[in-house]
Amino acid sequence: MGFLKNLKDFFTAPASAGQYNFVRFDIRCNRCGEEITVKVRRTSDISRVYEGDECPAGSYFFVRKEILGNRCNNLIYLTAYFGENFNLISSDITGGKILD
Repeated sequence: MGFLKNLKDFFTAPASAGQYNFVRFDIRCNRCGEEITVKVRRTSDISRVYEGDECPAGSYFFVRKEILGNRCNNLIYLTAYFGENFNLISSDITGGKILD
């Protein structure tokens, strides 16, 4: 059992890492009005901006997500750019709206 517990602990994030490991977006679908919460993992979902990429000034990271709610089959496309400390610099969304 020791090996399986160690394996489980390796793949489970510590409780203290919870909110700091994610960037959260609250989105409303344009078609059905469903409110969708999307958590973007900083360590695997967000990519680094490289020299030559077309992006807003001051961008260090970006993410592109396709979001599908539970009520309808409207696909929502999200592109967001972040600064050095994962602060949101710019976002573009199609098929939905980012809620404040």
